[in-house]
Amino acid sequence: MNGKNQVKLGMMMFLATAAVLVVHAQTGAASGSAAPQAGKSLIDMWNVGGPVMWPIGLCSVIGIGLSVYCAIQYRIASMARLDIQPALRKALGSLDFKTANALCSSAPCMLTTILKAGLIRLENGQDADVATFEKAMEEASVEEVTEWQKPLGNLSLVAQIAPMLGLLGTVTGMIGAFDKIGLGAMGSPEKLAGDIGEAMITTAAGLIIAIPAMFAYFYFKAQFTSNVARVSRLLGNLAHHLSVTLKNGGVVENDSVADASAPGGRTL
Repeated sequence: MNGKNQVKLGMMMFLATAAVLVVHAQTGAASGSAAPQAGKSLIDMWNVGGPVMWPIGLCSVIGIGLSVYCAIQYRIASMARLDIQPALRKALGSLDFKTANALCSSAPCMLTTILKAGLIRLENGQDADVATFEKAMEEASVEEVTEWQKPLGNLSLVAQIAPMLGLLGTVTGMIGAFDKIGLGAMGSPEKLAGDIGEAMITTAAGLIIAIPAMFAYFYFKAQFTSNVARVSRLLGNLAHHLSVTLKNGGVVENDSVADASAPGGRTL
């Protein structure tokens, strides 16, 4: 995840935090101005949940930010930049590695970063060698895929930590309830209501955050895996295109290799 992506993720976290705070403030204002009613407002449940609600709320902000980030980044348009594929094929077909490298630098994504590693190896070598080109891309792909998977790992972490924090709130609430029972509050349910409410609300809050986060994790993981396969196919096509160019000893602007950007691998 490069610097620009980190800035995007930070902005999304900030916006998600601001949205949660706005809702929190509006709910609190509404509960303060409205007449007493049977149901509890969000701010009332938050207060009953106790201190554990703050880390749970932080998990919700992080989960929303990561989900939005993954929705934007894990698209084939963001990972492969299909719009520059014809220009890349033309540059490789004319053995113009400097132009291809410039195209990769102007459109950073997973595909161009991996391709650029191979182009740098070709520019630094005396002779263009397809095996060297493919080896450099293979090395870069491991690092790049690992870097792009970090938001997914963080989203999975949110899905696992949120229910654990809810369980922590349950334990602390029950400890408080049993302490009051030990002090003779067994016959006064109203004295136990606060601690039992803390136990139940934190558990529910943790699950409310964890369940959507887990669904989002598996959805974006499947999308990411599918797009990585398409990026690999596109890189393979470009390597083959370079190989055909070198074998022919001349300029090859196009060949009959199917383009993986088309559904089913059909030629565009």
